[in-house]
Amino acid sequence: MERIPESEAIAEPVDARRFSEVMGSNRFRQADYRRLAHRAVGLTTPPKGKVLDIGTGPGFVAIEVAKLLKGTGSQVVGMDLSQAILALAAENATKAGLNGTLSWREGDAKAMPFKDGEFDLIVSNDSLHHWDDPLPVFDEIARVLKDGGRCIIHDSKRLQHWWPWLFVKMISLTIPRDFRVHWWNSIKSSYTADELQAILERSRLTGWRIEEDFMDLMVVREA
Repeated sequence: MERIPESEAIAEPVDARRFSEVMGSNRFRQADYRRLAHRAVGLTTPPKGKVLDIGTGPGFVAIEVAKLLKGTGSQVVGMDLSQAILALAAENATKAGLNGTLSWREGDAKAMPFKDGEFDLIVSNDSLHHWDDPLPVFDEIARVLKDGGRCIIHDSKRLQHWWPWLFVKMISLTIPRDFRVHWWNSIKSSYTADELQAILERSRLTGWRIEEDFMDLMVVREA
């Protein structure tokens, strides 16, 4: 299947709120956010420092990371292109009692508004498929990470055979009907492991590896 790009941001407040409601109410997605946050925080020993969540959306992963780092003196920053979605991220953080430990920044992943070597840890969840050209994003990740900084970039992967689509079709039945087009479009706009490797090999990011399973990909940099 050829990749079909998806738009980079959810600009309309109504769409942003619906996205936040759907993703925040799905218990399976919530479990995914917690698992990714635990994996991300586990990359740093001891778990402390400044953390950036790229494409934070409604802020669910940033919130889970902030919960794990509470009391360590760490800072967590969620960045997104959309002001509408960042407003909801701030709402969600307030509901979780974490607004004081998180900050939100509007910014483009291809030209991040941060200093060189500013972050100890970078995490991103389900944002990669929105990056029409991931190369400058990976270059920016390399720039804003400290020496020895860690990162973990998680996303779906584009399915290349017909039989996994049967399983995906069943999963889609658990998703609200008005949200299924978004689900399918996300998969169609995702990258394959081979595509991702070719991009990473041209980037300034070093020390990475790609992990994949049935439906997902992760770029992990541990040092």
